[in-house]
Amino acid sequence: MNITYRSGGKMSEQRNIYRHEVKYYIGKREALQLSMLLKTNMSIDKNANDAGNYWIRSLYFDTIDNKDYYEKIIGFNVRKKIRLRVYDISSDTLKLEIKNKYNQYTHKESITISRQDAISLIDGNSTPLLNYNESTSNKVFGYMHHDLYLPKVIIDYEREAFLYPFENIRVTIDKNVRAAFGNNDMFTDKIGMVSIFSDDVVVLEIKYDKIIPVFLQKALSNFSTQGSQISKYSLGRNILKR
Repeated sequence: MNITYRSGGKMSEQRNIYRHEVKYYIGKREALQLSMLLKTNMSIDKNANDAGNYWIRSLYFDTIDNKDYYEKIIGFNVRKKIRLRVYDISSDTLKLEIKNKYNQYTHKESITISRQDAISLIDGNSTPLLNYNESTSNKVFGYMHHDLYLPKVIIDYEREAFLYPFENIRVTIDKNVRAAFGNNDMFTDKIGMVSIFSDDVVVLEIKYDKIIPVFLQKALSNFSTQGSQISKYSLGRNILKR
């Protein structure tokens, strides 16, 4: 999708960056069956372990008055989330991301930053972001200073991910989704987490450029899926009542 946006008082065009993203609730048993089907047609994400999964931890930021949270709850068509993401708590680097939503389309802006700069950001100092001289880090710096963003909630889960080159398809199955308060140490495995869903529920996400291929449509038709505007961040906030 081509999106026209305003930058510095001028109109410019940002091409081929916004993608479709659809989300479903699905039962664990059906998710296992779907996973077996997908393995016959799609590639498994290279980051997966021998069991086909990898672990993700995200720390979400929001303003003092929770602007991003309420824009999601109210249902604003254009909104964003800011997060730090890590796949190994001993890692020297993290991903700093802005996830933008434009109606049914999404676009993720991302930059890799050092562990020390991530810690500074969590502690309320975003100045190190200026050293990267990159659009994503500059945007986050601007948001942090203008709207006073703070750490709010940590979300953990295990993910299966499948890739298909046609239409840049990516299918993920997220299991054991859980939340903790954002002021906990992001780099420890000793966090008191609270499950967001019942044991039988997982989250299925499909990202694609224009259309879902026929084989995937047929595969999904075999299962009982419940479409929803799922936000792990908002659900985490809700379950923690914060």
